[in-house]
Amino acid sequence: MNLEDNSPRRPPLEPVLPLINVVFLLLIFFMVAGQLAPRPTVDVTAPNSAEAATEEDPSQLMLILDKQGVLFHDGEPVAEASLATLIAEHQAEREKEAADKAAQNGSKESPTAPTTAATADSGQETTLPLVRLLADAGVPLSVLRENLGKLRDLGVEEVRLVTQSENTP
Repeated sequence: MNLEDNSPRRPPLEPVLPLINVVFLLLIFFMVAGQLAPRPTVDVTAPNSAEAATEEDPSQLMLILDKQGVLFHDGEPVAEASLATLIAEHQAEREKEAADKAAQNGSKESPTAPTTAATADSGQETTLPLVRLLADAGVPLSVLRENLGKLRDLGVEEVRLVTQSENTP
């Protein structure tokens, strides 16, 4: 009686299934957690900059200035009369989000709260609107200065110009 099995044996397979699971979980994690900046719907070419790009905050108001000097928000042209309303609505939304975060954290101020400054007459802190402006590289400087002046007149204290790094293709 022969009790030994003489059939050819396959070599044991490495446990690949757990590795595949981990890779797919990491892929899903980075797809969900990684946030890509939305592409502008208006055809603009950002000016080049030697400086590295700074951190983008999606809660900031993003305006686009095209070659003709027209301001856009979310792909729609913004009339000069409705610009003040747009800034006020966006600022109120940011203040509400900051207050909600502070209430959840149980503190008065959150690390991602809007920029604050003390007012000269009352001594109270007020939030300042912050705007990111993507101006086309072909916009004349006079048009850019005119639009920056409009934003300043509407109470915008800080405007960050969006540029593209010279090293970026």
